[in-house]
Amino acid sequence: MTSNKLLIIKQHEHKKGFDLRFKGRLILQHNMDDPCAILGLHEPNIQMHPRYVGFYKKIKNRVTQAYSLNQVVIEEITQNKSYKLKFGEELEIAINIVDKRLILEPKLLSGSREQWTHFSLKLIANAEEAIYGGGEQFSYLNLRGRNLRLWVQEPGFIKTKKSVLKYIIDFLIGAGGEWWTTYFPQATFVSSDNYYVHVESYAYGELDFRSKRYHQIRFNEIPARIILDVQDSAIKTLKSLTEYLGRQRPLPDWILDGLWLGIIGGLNESDPDSIQAKLAKAKAANVKVAAIWAEDWSGIRKFKAQTRLFWNWKYSQELYTDLPAYIEKLHAEGIRFLGYSNCFLMKDGEYYKEAEENGYLVKNHQGDTYDLRMYSFSAPMLDLTNPKTWEWFKGMIKEHMIGIGLDGWMCDFAEYIPTDAKLHDGSDPYKHHNEYPVLWAKINAEAVKEMGRDTGEDAIVFFSRSGNYNSTNYSPLTWAGDQSMSFALDMGLASTITSAVSWGFVGVGFTHADIAGELLLPWAKRTKELFMRATELSAFTLIMRTHESKGLSGWSWYSDQDTLDHFAKFSRVHAHLKPYLKNAIQEYSEIGTPVVRHPYLHYEKDLTFHKQKPRIIQYEFLLGRDLLVAPVYKKGAEKRKLYLPNDDWIHIWTGKEYQGGWITVDAPLWEPPVFFRKSSNYKDLFETLKDA
Repeated sequence: MTSNKLLIIKQHEHKKGFDLRFKGRLILQHNMDDPCAILGLHEPNIQMHPRYVGFYKKIKNRVTQAYSLNQVVIEEITQNKSYKLKFGEELEIAINIVDKRLILEPKLLSGSREQWTHFSLKLIANAEEAIYGGGEQFSYLNLRGRNLRLWVQEPGFIKTKKSVLKYIIDFLIGAGGEWWTTYFPQATFVSSDNYYVHVESYAYGELDFRSKRYHQIRFNEIPARIILDVQDSAIKTLKSLTEYLGRQRPLPDWILDGLWLGIIGGLNESDPDSIQAKLAKAKAANVKVAAIWAEDWSGIRKFKAQTRLFWNWKYSQELYTDLPAYIEKLHAEGIRFLGYSNCFLMKDGEYYKEAEENGYLVKNHQGDTYDLRMYSFSAPMLDLTNPKTWEWFKGMIKEHMIGIGLDGWMCDFAEYIPTDAKLHDGSDPYKHHNEYPVLWAKINAEAVKEMGRDTGEDAIVFFSRSGNYNSTNYSPLTWAGDQSMSFALDMGLASTITSAVSWGFVGVGFTHADIAGELLLPWAKRTKELFMRATELSAFTLIMRTHESKGLSGWSWYSDQDTLDHFAKFSRVHAHLKPYLKNAIQEYSEIGTPVVRHPYLHYEKDLTFHKQKPRIIQYEFLLGRDLLVAPVYKKGAEKRKLYLPNDDWIHIWTGKEYQGGWITVDAPLWEPPVFFRKSSNYKDLFETLKDA
């Protein structure tokens, strides 16, 4: 047996195996009959849909040869108290303890019989533990019993397994989606047993939680390292994880001064659909507005069956004449202005030719600019493996976005790197695909920092939908992406709850979502009820923001007086929560606890929150430490069954007290189920919330 204070490796001579324990937890168990590590060769078959490259016609990963690593030798390196596991002539795993975390570093040995391209490792599981994380999830929180695939992509419109509509959408543009499809996969998971595992790899991978005995991680490369830690509480587990991964930078106070009004229409005061007219309408109704988000600031382009923003990253002189002067006027009123950007260039824009001539765009395998099809139009994508692309595009951000006064922007897309692309630095596109969203956030972050706008009350806030590990070091805010305008569980209103809670387990603490979705589909258009329920949910999150969706939104905040009054009321509720939300932001910055969080983080002994059925348990959350929010996410519902952990709770709207357990409460419009802890330091704030 070899050991130090934190790590114990016990050898079993009779089966030539070992047990590896870290901080008392059994992590690896190996013997010749059941090896913990397997190498292999793989043939990936990941095919973009020919009509829309953000969706995939096929994602298969065939392991053509598997080699079980039965024999192992344990070598102790006394000078630094580390170890090496040598599996025959094939693989070596270096074992180190750094900052009280367990670090496993696998690498192929020089005498290996093959250049193995596939790696698998079994980690010992507890049959009763719950598993969370794996990136942003839309369908399920507790991943136990599931095999999670890690591939950046558009999630799809319909994730229901048995649906004729799904099969039709899949056939047309591959946009059906599966339960695991996401903009933001990440090879990180957290256990209810208070440990985490993080794998540093951008290759296609799978986190397999289907066995009761072990969790199996599989990747199409030998990962650089695997990091584990064990703590004695859920809060400490997230603290250790986020210290390692990095936390999003602190956000300025202005984000909480009201809602972010997503409106479009340009600057023409005589036009009732202009930015000025809509803002005036909101102000007249006593809507608290912190910022205007005008996604059409760069213009609009109409294609067959599609209306798109103009991907030419400077303000539209046609729609937004003298935008810098208007932004200055807004700033004088205490209102910020945000725009939109993505990693594409439209071919009729003024920057496309320059980018193509200088090699700033992704190329196809023939060496020509890769024209990426998006249904009825196509566009090329920036090649972020080219250092010159970075300097050129950062210059564009500095001059045409920050330089005119933008206070932030939607930092969109980044999921579309083709698997057959030819990249400037020769990178493998299969691996670069999952890394690209991180680099897209990084180029924006560098431009902001170089302009001195990354800290303080004047800090710029851009928000990303796609990502992977390291995104928290660059993207100050995320949003849930393009939900359908519906009550659908897997990609409608309810999915934004699952999205926010799951993100908290991979280090993302600052998240939000479009109010009532963005995807306008023939069978899903915003209704009054959907908009009002989504408004209520958004008021009890970090950021409250509308999305006008290029004028194709269906019901909106100004559609009738009742909706406008309701919208104004909950904008004031959100603004009223500013002191409490500021504290939640600070808490994440200090210890990594997300603003929207899973209730079990504070009620670990309550196993109800880990149950996978009834599914309604995953559609409630804690906002900060003291508010429990159980949104109404079903069409037509006026009551809500929910679960309260063992504590003293007060219903926000009626003042009625509850002690915990399953309850059913009235939940008419205007009164979403929200409860605060009776012992909260913010009790006085919460008691006056209903009068905001």
